[in-house]
Amino acid sequence: MRFGKKLRNSTYPKWKGQYMDYAKLKSLLRENEEEDSKWTETDESQFCDEILNVQLEKVAAFQQETFKSLEHRANACADKLKDLVPEDGNAKKGDITVARFKEIEGELDEIINETKELKKYSNINYTAFLKIVKKHDRKRGNNYKIRPMMMMTLSKRPFNTESGYSPLLNKLSIMYYAVRQQLDETEPAPEASASDAQSQIQNGERYTAYKFWVHPDNLLEVKTYILRRLPVLVYSEQSAKDLENQGDPTLNSLYFDNPEFSLYNQKVDRQVDASSLRIRWFGQFKSGPEFVIEKKMIHENGTSEERKFAIKEKYIQAFIRGEYRMEKAIAKMERQGQPEAKIQEFRETVTDIQKFIIEKELQPILRANYTRTAFQKPLDDKVRISIDTCLAFIREDAIDPDRPCRNPENWHRLDVDEGAMVYPFTNVNKGEISRFPYSILEIKVKEDVAKKHPQWVEDLMASHLVHKAPRFSKFVHGVASLFEDNVNNLPFWLSELETDIRKDPQAAFDEEEERKAKRRENEQVVGSLLGATPRAASSFKAAVSSPLGKSYMAERMAAEERAGKRSDFSGQSKSHTEDNIEEEGDGDDEEGGNIGAYGTMSSMFPSFSLSRYAQARRERNVVLPPGVTKPTQLIKDSGPLQVEPKVWLANERTFLKWQHICVLLGVLAVSLYNTAGQNRVAEIFGFIYLAIAIFAGVWGTVMHRVRRNMIVERSGKDFDNMIGPMVVSFALMMSLILNFYFQYHAAMERLNEPVHGNVTVIATTPQDMQVKSFWTFGCRNVQGVHDKDREKDRERDKDRKGHRHRRERDPNRHHHHERSHSSHSPHTKSEHGSTHRRTSRGARTSASASIRASPIPAPQPLTEWPPPGYTSYESLSQGKAMELIASGVPVFKGVKQSIPHAADEYYNLYATCVGNGGVGTDVGQIYTEAFAANSLRLQGLERATNPWETLEQPSMAFCNGARAGTITLNHWVSLSSRMNPPIELRDPGVVPREVELSTILERLIYLEGGFEEDYEGLMYKNLYRNLLRDPDRILAPHKAMEKQISDLIVVLSRREWIDFSRPENQVVAKFFANATYTEQGRYKLFFHQLLLSMELYLRIHSKQHAEFAKEKLLSQLPPCIRWDLALVRRWRECMSIQKFSTGQNPQQIRFQLHSKKSQVKALRKFARAMKWPNLAKVDEVLKERDVDDVPLEDRSSDTMSYFTGMILPGPTLPWLIMNSLIDCDNDAGGNALAALTHMHPHSGFQYRSHTYWSATSIIGKVLAPTCREIGGWIGPARPAPDLSRIQIARIRQRRPRQRLTVSDIESMTERSDCLGPPSDRYPVSEYQLLLPDHDPYSIVNTIRIEKLALKPINTTPIPSSPSHSPSSSKDTSTEPSKDIGKPLTYDAAVQFAIDGKSWPLRLSYDVSFISAYPCSRGPHPLFFDYVYQAVKIDELLTVRDWGGLNMNINPGSSGSSPSRTGGAGGSERKPDEDEDEEKVLVVEAFGVKDNEVLARAWCSHWGLSAVVADVERTCMACTIREAYAACLNVVILIDGESYEGDS
Repeated sequence: MRFGKKLRNSTYPKWKGQYMDYAKLKSLLRENEEEDSKWTETDESQFCDEILNVQLEKVAAFQQETFKSLEHRANACADKLKDLVPEDGNAKKGDITVARFKEIEGELDEIINETKELKKYSNINYTAFLKIVKKHDRKRGNNYKIRPMMMMTLSKRPFNTESGYSPLLNKLSIMYYAVRQQLDETEPAPEASASDAQSQIQNGERYTAYKFWVHPDNLLEVKTYILRRLPVLVYSEQSAKDLENQGDPTLNSLYFDNPEFSLYNQKVDRQVDASSLRIRWFGQFKSGPEFVIEKKMIHENGTSEERKFAIKEKYIQAFIRGEYRMEKAIAKMERQGQPEAKIQEFRETVTDIQKFIIEKELQPILRANYTRTAFQKPLDDKVRISIDTCLAFIREDAIDPDRPCRNPENWHRLDVDEGAMVYPFTNVNKGEISRFPYSILEIKVKEDVAKKHPQWVEDLMASHLVHKAPRFSKFVHGVASLFEDNVNNLPFWLSELETDIRKDPQAAFDEEEERKAKRRENEQVVGSLLGATPRAASSFKAAVSSPLGKSYMAERMAAEERAGKRSDFSGQSKSHTEDNIEEEGDGDDEEGGNIGAYGTMSSMFPSFSLSRYAQARRERNVVLPPGVTKPTQLIKDSGPLQVEPKVWLANERTFLKWQHICVLLGVLAVSLYNTAGQNRVAEIFGFIYLAIAIFAGVWGTVMHRVRRNMIVERSGKDFDNMIGPMVVSFALMMSLILNFYFQYHAAMERLNEPVHGNVTVIATTPQDMQVKSFWTFGCRNVQGVHDKDREKDRERDKDRKGHRHRRERDPNRHHHHERSHSSHSPHTKSEHGSTHRRTSRGARTSASASIRASPIPAPQPLTEWPPPGYTSYESLSQGKAMELIASGVPVFKGVKQSIPHAADEYYNLYATCVGNGGVGTDVGQIYTEAFAANSLRLQGLERATNPWETLEQPSMAFCNGARAGTITLNHWVSLSSRMNPPIELRDPGVVPREVELSTILERLIYLEGGFEEDYEGLMYKNLYRNLLRDPDRILAPHKAMEKQISDLIVVLSRREWIDFSRPENQVVAKFFANATYTEQGRYKLFFHQLLLSMELYLRIHSKQHAEFAKEKLLSQLPPCIRWDLALVRRWRECMSIQKFSTGQNPQQIRFQLHSKKSQVKALRKFARAMKWPNLAKVDEVLKERDVDDVPLEDRSSDTMSYFTGMILPGPTLPWLIMNSLIDCDNDAGGNALAALTHMHPHSGFQYRSHTYWSATSIIGKVLAPTCREIGGWIGPARPAPDLSRIQIARIRQRRPRQRLTVSDIESMTERSDCLGPPSDRYPVSEYQLLLPDHDPYSIVNTIRIEKLALKPINTTPIPSSPSHSPSSSKDTSTEPSKDIGKPLTYDAAVQFAIDGKSWPLRLSYDVSFISAYPCSRGPHPLFFDYVYQAVKIDELLTVRDWGGLNMNINPGSSGSSPSRTGGAGGSERKPDEDEDEEKVLVVEAFGVKDNEVLARAWCSHWGLSAVVADVERTCMACTIREAYAACLNVVILIDGESYEGDS
């Protein structure tokens, strides 16, 4: 469009004749004539006289006259506001006429609109003058050029400067804010904020910041729109009376960088913890401003943080050089007595910034000079807006020593500061300055405001007046514009400077509506993918109006004004619905508290204050002029009393509220007193609550009368009185606190004190019970009752067979079990009574029994059964049974979970335990934090709290038991799961592209700082043009985030990728440790798969996805994809690519290791704890003091995996630990231990005089009581004479027959119920108190381990023949295997010396030992249906084939297991055919650790897994019930003490 046409279209009709006559000047210029000779001096004089003396004077005079008129109108509005408050100052808000405020608001609107039009008038005329002189100089400028003269003339007439309008705008903004405070106008409900935001932390508060560019043509309209909502924030402390003389402050920011521009590159590349440094001051340098050094850090999550301190100008150069460390400022703070924490924080900030300058070799590079206008409500920082205008960037560097812009001996340019240069800095060389063409608008919204933004902020950000500039940085832009030859990476917004950012209102409106609709559509698509519908999608409605023909902001404000007027005329308030209008809550309710603050009416109009202080000042006695007397009656008290009805009703409503409180407290007091009974505390508090109720009733009545009199008397006093509410609140609070204290104290007194020591069981035969009952209740005929009970006990014994086999019976058996409510004779199952070493806990007392000789005190730890005060003929109520039997008892529960995308035949099994009083779990403690890498929880960074939350299954976080060589109950149950199902995938339509390795590595380096989630087009381009092929790129390209996630999942599900869920692929480093390790070309394939997984990981964890959506998606992913995401997470946590070179063969990549230091520290700690034979030399190698030595991580793929921390969850961690230790030991025999791998978990090795066994091998499980278990290894164990000095041994282990079924898991709770079948009454005789024989004099101390025997297995098949004798078999078995170099496989046995005789036990089966769950308040009684047999450890060898699992073995055969002969215990114990097959064998292995080893070896010999229980942590009854829960038949009881003879 030609400028003449634009000038005509931009004319304001009201001022049509006041514009410059552009056509007349063009005619004088005779533009169409080409001959230059026809232009004479007369023509030149006529043209100059017209443009300078006529047109310019006309425009300047009209602008000045109109501006003064607007100022007069603004002053008149200010006078009207002053007149709205009577002189006595007693007016209230209800007395102020709303209509008059509306009238003033309308007048202010007109002033603002005309101010906006006046600015447009100045802009268009200013442009017209420059255009016409440009035409003149081009056409007629050979002899005369008048553009310099015109520029000088215009500079002397500031009719087109922003500073000329600032005082008027400041006054209008404060008046507008005051009017809106009085009108209490509400604003539409805020919507969700835009995505072009950056989170910032300032003064401990978190803000969301939005940045925009504003064209100069739209600047005034933006300011006028903002000041309707927010007042201008004045930086100085001047009075409001000097408001006309105030201007916007000028800020100077001096940025630092080094000649390599490393800080600039970090910010442009968006690296983690990118920082910038600047010195900032306000105003001119000569005015002595305060200088502040600021360091701004941008974190990985996008948030920014500032650290700063003030410094004097004379110390800045010394501080930059490191010669001054703010010692004087610190000493001053100490002299002032400031807190030590504040001084320390200041010292740390100074040290950090100075260290940052010295290490980075920073120097001043760039200055940014700009004028800032800020908008903010006083004492309300929910919304903060700033506009930076007149932005100029000036070079401050001394990079070129021949032509420095700044003297290297000074920290700033003296020519700029001492010359007091101001914008536009005409004296600065052209190549040293860059002027930014637009203004910068920054909106900061506090994030704690319900995650919503005010509607007017949303409208402003969506309008055509602003241009979005996300992540815009003054420092980055200044460097890019002035140092383009010094940097190679430019910001993305530079190209937008070449375009016109002004938008057509209609086009901007349509674009915004389309963007909102598309965003809702994308959210709905994502919701459908995840199975959830976004809440915001249903509430979206397209706008019905457009800004065609007028300003979008003007129409929005006019619509709000019309809505407000309709509300006033109709007498109804605005509707506050959820979908359209909601009060913003910008602090209007705090009007009374902010009256005296700056920015309110009281700051500009002091007489308008309604505070008590202002009233007191107005009521002071003044000297009246002569002839004037003080009136006896004020005007407000004259005339008839007229009070609005709502005032009376409000007083009555307050009175009713007080009476309501009185009634509630009274009812509470009476109820508490009536139900107190013998409880003295309850009675006292009943009286207290009654007193509070009486006070509330009296206070409400008195205050009702007082306020009524104040209304009648037209009193100007305050109606509020805080005494009554404070008294009631304080009294109730203290009453509740004291009530809680007394009740808690009483409850604690009822609990038993902990009791330590040994207790003994008292015999409870029927005859004893008869005598005890006779002497306790002498008047009772016990004999007849006893006869009846014995008859009922015989009937129960007949039915007992049908109730014992819990695993094969109906789970609902308990519900059909009939109980007798009469007394029973005691049922004795155990022949062993002893002591129980436990620290018991108290329990709450219950109601007294129906027949007692004396009141029963609080329950003490059980030492006998029946408990004191009961006989075997009585029954317990359900509450009493829970207290005496079930208190502190662990309750076991089985859990079955289906596997996503798998058939029903695949499932995971788990076991949980609750109710043990919080005394601990059966999970062992992690030795060091570095050894926790064997488990990973995908959803969240914290550790898993349940076994089903981890990626690996069975969960390694719930694997190792509390005792060495044991596992948890959950791990035992999980071993019976059916996992890793084959998943059928659909044919992928998206295929990966062939990518060069250098492209892959460059993209991985870039993604370390995040990805382009805010830029849809760039995100699509980087994914589909480089990595994937989009089949729908022409018709419907996959630009939506959810489509890209789906495509990546499909591509990564292809079979050519590495499946990291397979154990052979879980040593990750073998794929990237060295390019020479080809692994069938999978070096490049690994990085390609890592890159695609990284792209998927970042999209899933994008800020555009809600947390619940991420969790649901992660739980539904296929297993291979979940392992790929685990790989990415480990990579991001532990390492990154520092640099690479792919031009050579093989390729070389240098990694940066983030976790190496902690991994080395953990390995050194592991070596010391395991008593490594060559510890001193290994420790020196781990310290890496020899610079010529091979780095630790480059010794092998195992060391690379361990020291980098690239450890996938699962069973690989123990082998990486041990192999890394072996690789760091140069004396470990070269390749003798190289074959140690997790693919053969039942292995161990001998090194010098020690053996080390994996915790999964049966030797490690059996010998664990005599060793330590750390990091999945058992050692150092006793040497094996059958192995050489350094040798690996693989152990042959058979799989035991014990395995759980789904029905076993589902019935676990019922099968291990401590009370038995549910009932109303629980007979005492059905329970017995079990105490193991822990007498120190009866502990066995005659068992010792002789040796660990290993017999090699012949791997070569031997033909069977009649002539093949046992002797020849023995000889052949010792021959070396054909697989020379591979470790041999052995059969293991442990030989014991018992009473001077040798007893070998073969470790045949890979059994498990479950660590018993601890209990509290033990020992606990055991229900009669739990069948067990207790044996001493020296009697264990007489028990053979327990449980009938090895029925094919002849119990009488001498080849199965040696039996003890001689003595009372010499005969073999064979399983009784009539015995219950679920009968538990309780082995009392107290004493030396060799006793426990014998018990474990016996279990491995017969293939019986067992529960290992420490009687210091649990009781015998709970252990037997856990054995029933785990479907096991053996329990090993031990103690935690050390004995003489322990190995």
